[in-house]
Amino acid sequence: MSKLNWAMVGTGLMAELILRDFALADGTNLYALVSREPAKAEARLAEFGITGAKGLTFEQAIADPEVDVIYVASPHSEHLWQAKAALNAGKHVLVEKAFTLTAAEAIELDELAKSKGLFLMEAMWTKFLPLHNAVKKMIEAGDLGKLVMIQAEFAMNAPFDNAHRLFNFELGGGTTLDQGVYTTTVNRFFADSPIASQTTIGHRFENGADAFADTTFVFENGVIGHGISALDANIGFGCRVMGDKYSVELIGSFWNARELDLVKYAGQTPPTRERIKYETKGAGYAHMLGAVSTAILAGKTECAEHPLSWTIENMKVLDKIRSAF
Repeated sequence: MSKLNWAMVGTGLMAELILRDFALADGTNLYALVSREPAKAEARLAEFGITGAKGLTFEQAIADPEVDVIYVASPHSEHLWQAKAALNAGKHVLVEKAFTLTAAEAIELDELAKSKGLFLMEAMWTKFLPLHNAVKKMIEAGDLGKLVMIQAEFAMNAPFDNAHRLFNFELGGGTTLDQGVYTTTVNRFFADSPIASQTTIGHRFENGADAFADTTFVFENGVIGHGISALDANIGFGCRVMGDKYSVELIGSFWNARELDLVKYAGQTPPTRERIKYETKGAGYAHMLGAVSTAILAGKTECAEHPLSWTIENMKVLDKIRSAF
């Protein structure tokens, strides 16, 4: 088998972002788009000019012997039961981030996947991007000097709509699981050290969903991390990685940055900036999709770039953030 057949669950924003990237990913074939209304899924495929894939219900997808991988890209509240159903049907599974509502749910899925000998991973695509891995290599090589601080923001003021999954508490809405998962991940990825302590301040919407979270991490290696996520404040989407020699600033939305500035300081004079560009396939998801297919075809149940142990630890961190206020 040279390619795996994938069925993607969900026709919303995630489908809009990802669908075209399947054709760019090694070993990957988009076999179906999953919806409660298959006709809606097929219309969505046609909207993006995708041929060869079909619309299926979730039940049809997990029962179809031609489907190798289920990509769960539904609201957070659906991740646990859909991933469990897919694993119990013998399918390999990729689950959108945040992986689950809680760390306990993540552990439950991990144990199930291991008992079945099936692949399971959180779709943290940023850890597969060329630019993010280039920054990681700069840090490891000492190009920035000693790493001192990481700062990331994913914060916007969006009109509150309780019917939307971003805000609906019952659907797992709130800033931490949607945006804070990115700021937390980039801090932990670049710091590459256990967290010694974390402190969060924030507030909630009236429906109970978290609206704003500002977290400071102190890592065991001495690096200070800072992550701000918000649905009610226009703070921005930047990330800076600061060493005692040079700093790196990711250009644009940090989770899908294609360019960075290497910033060099000399006393109090204005710093010099060197702009570096990195090639990214499609919308950026193809790197992760290809890595997952390659791992499964090689008989692996995890990707070394993003093992389940890392995801479980991340969910524990997110649990602490969400319970801090």
